[in-house]
This record gives sequence, structure tokens and C-alpha cells, in this order.
Amino acid sequence: MSFATRLLLESDISRCVDIYFAAFQNPHSLACWPRGVPAVRSWWEAMFHDELHEPGSTWIKAVSHETGEIAAYCKWRQHEEGCVLETDLPQWPEGADARLCDETFGDWARKHLELMGGKGHMYLEMVATDPKFQGQGAGSQLMRWGLARADQDGVESYLEASPDAVRLYEHLGFHEAGRTDTWIENERVKPRTLYRNLFMIRPAKERR
Repeated sequence: MSFATRLLLESDISRCVDIYFAAFQNPHSLACWPRGVPAVRSWWEAMFHDELHEPGSTWIKAVSHETGEIAAYCKWRQHEEGCVLETDLPQWPEGADARLCDETFGDWARKHLELMGGKGHMYLEMVATDPKFQGQGAGSQLMRWGLARADQDGVESYLEASPDAVRLYEHLGFHEAGRTDTWIENERVKPRTLYRNLFMIRPAKERR
């Protein structure tokens, strides 16, 4: 199956939130974001709206040539040299596990600052593929869009990864630069489960 890469539109947001909740079935996502809770879904949709036109960010989608459906989407953010990376966290929606969100997203933001603060780089902030399109190259196509931009600018690329995605990212040139382990347990995730998050960097290539 082939896909067209297009800019994400506001009219795509509801579909992309559906993709996110379907694609992320790991303990961290399930623990943080209860499915079927209106306040949580509204928070996600509002976040997309707020960040869609954020300076330095590019949201793109992979659209199936065969069906016209959005198969995957991602957010790339370009950070210029000398950038100041934010570590402030948002107000989480009612129903989310605020303690876990503060712990994990706070740790991840501080690690991003530690590893990449002040460096020009491309940050893959989010990528998700509809499960029925997984393994068909939609997500990889969107990743390569951002990596080509990084190569053109001669800068590193950075992302956070769960262990099941590491092989794909290594294939695209990323290597592990750090990791965090978090024990997760709440009413949605039992018994107590260890969740590992990896921080990965793809080296800069010579500017073309």
C-alpha cells in the first residue's frame, strides 16, 4: 500500500485522536489516559488545536492512496541552536492519572533538556499509526520526512521510545542515549508493571 504525505488539518484532529488511543496500548498510555472519558478526549483534541500552528512545529499525515483514510500522523518540531527547552507541564484533564503524568512527562522533559538543550535538532514529539495500517510503512514515511529535513539542516534528531519501537528507530539511524524505568499501577493497570522509556538520538549528517 502507498501513502501520500500531507499537512495535517484541523478537520483531521478527531480522527488523529482516535488513532492515538487505538495505537498506544502500552501500560503507560492506558494508565495515564482512561479511554471513553469525555474530559480526557476533549483535552487531547484541545491540545491538537493549540499546537497545530505552534511555531517550529510541523504536523503531517500519511493518507492511503487506496482508501483516502489517514493511516498515520506525526508531529515534528524544529529547535534552533541556542533553544531553551521548556520543562513546564500542562494541567492534566479530570480522569487522567495526574501523579503518573507529572512523574513521567516531567522526567522525559528534563531528559530532553539534559541531552539536547541548546542544540539545534529535530524532535519527533509524536507519531502514531492506525493499527490496521501498521507494518505498511505509513509511520516510517512520516519519520523519513523529518529526518530528511534534519539531514538538510545538518542537525541531530531526537525522540522518546517504548522498547517495542526501538528496532524501527535503530533501523532509521537512532541510538539509545538514556532510559528511565517507572513502576505503574492504578485501577487500569494491574498488577504492578515496569514501563521503560528510552531516549534516542540520530547523529547529524553533513549539511548538503
